Amino acid sequence: MSFPSERILRIAIAFIGVVGLCVATYIFISDSTSGAPACLAGGGGCETVAKSSYSHILGINVAVFGIVGWILILGTVLWGNDYARLAGFLFTLGGFGFSIYLTYLEIWKIEAICQWCVANAVLMTICFALNVTRLLGYVGTPDGGAVVGGGGGTARPIAEDG
Repeated sequence: MSFPSERILRIAIAFIGVVGLCVATYIFISDSTSGAPACLAGGGGCETVAKSSYSHILGINVAVFGIVGWILILGTVLWGNDYARLAGFLFTLGGFGFSIYLTYLEIWKIEAICQWCVANAVLMTICFALNVTRLLGYVGTPDGGAVVGGGGGTARPIAEDG
């Protein structure tokens, strides 16, 4: 199995991370000013979700957790080592799990869907998949090292001297 280069994965993660950070920031600013993000597709799902008791945890808007999460994820693309790969995986695993929980709340408890929340969940899912690929494809390689072969225990760095 061939993986994209780690550089390409890091660029993709950074791009998704910036978009995710923008979405989470928009949700936070909208909640802080107008009370709810605007539903571009119409309907009142965004407002219903934003005004629900589930939109805050211990008085903190859940979008703040998203902003912090996206910043942490973006920080992991600055390095091409195993610590950054593992941190990226763990941060996105947490974000993916939290997104599943929030989507559950939207569907079964709040009974309304916020398109911005769905967009954030989709972005987090994509970012999680990219980080899994990065971890499996490049764990154990030098900083940003290219590999041939598969993931897991079979990945090995390309020989430096022919």
